[in-house]
Amino acid sequence: MSNSEGTFWSRIKQLWARRRPEIPEPLWQDCFARLPFLQRLSAPERARLKILAETLLADKGIRSAGGLELSDEIAVMIAAQAALPVLHLTLDLYDDMATIIVYPGAFLVPFSEVDQAGVVHEWEEPLAGEALHAGGAVVLSWEDSDAPGRHGQDSNVVIHEFAHKIDMANGTANGFPMLLADLHRGMSATEWQQAFSLAYQDFCDRVDGLERRLPAAFDPENPLDAEYYDTLAQALPLDPYAAHDPAEFFAVASEAFFVQPAPLALAYPTVYRLLARYYRQDPMAATVTRSGRGPAL
Repeated sequence: MSNSEGTFWSRIKQLWARRRPEIPEPLWQDCFARLPFLQRLSAPERARLKILAETLLADKGIRSAGGLELSDEIAVMIAAQAALPVLHLTLDLYDDMATIIVYPGAFLVPFSEVDQAGVVHEWEEPLAGEALHAGGAVVLSWEDSDAPGRHGQDSNVVIHEFAHKIDMANGTANGFPMLLADLHRGMSATEWQQAFSLAYQDFCDRVDGLERRLPAAFDPENPLDAEYYDTLAQALPLDPYAAHDPAEFFAVASEAFFVQPAPLALAYPTVYRLLARYYRQDPMAATVTRSGRGPAL
């Protein structure tokens, strides 16, 4: 990394009132080389994405935790992916976010629940990402942000967590993000709810069918069993985690929409079209335009 690039992170820390820090072009080009799903963007879209990424870093900031040495490359990689969902929307959808926190790997999060007998159960789980409610941060594992997702290239933890933040803009993450009056004219809340509810139920049925194929002694902690599950899951149009609840279905579908949209478009074309209208982007059409080929919707 050159000296000029090495000073980028210090410029990120400048006061927003003085000047929006600019991402050096070599860093920006390296980011695009490492994130192939950005290649579909046109030249004007790339320029806008860069401005949004710079603004996001200046306005919200990014800090490390757990001993991670935060670099310019990490900051730019995360900011570019975070800006992609709002490329043709507005950064105001991230107003509820305090900052971005990055750990070197999975981080432990405490959970608790009360069972039917009134007993409180408490435990910790390692997470690759988390979007906190009520003005909270987006927390990410760099190891998971800089690598293929849980079940292949269609997963993206950064887009996943920022999709949750978009979903939270109306107060809660429920799989139905806020429709913006100036940008989503003609979109129907009823159509969205019906289409996503049907797709979510169908996907849950597919996951249930997959799990019925597992042996009685299946142990997800066993590497061989986990590998077998992952092999079966390759036949699903989305990561199985999408069956967790409607909010996760929206976030996982958003990952797929931006990163590897063909399976989503084939399995749930109405959901794909609604996401294209909501995000005001059409990755499938861009792929066809740039390559001259691609599956039709």
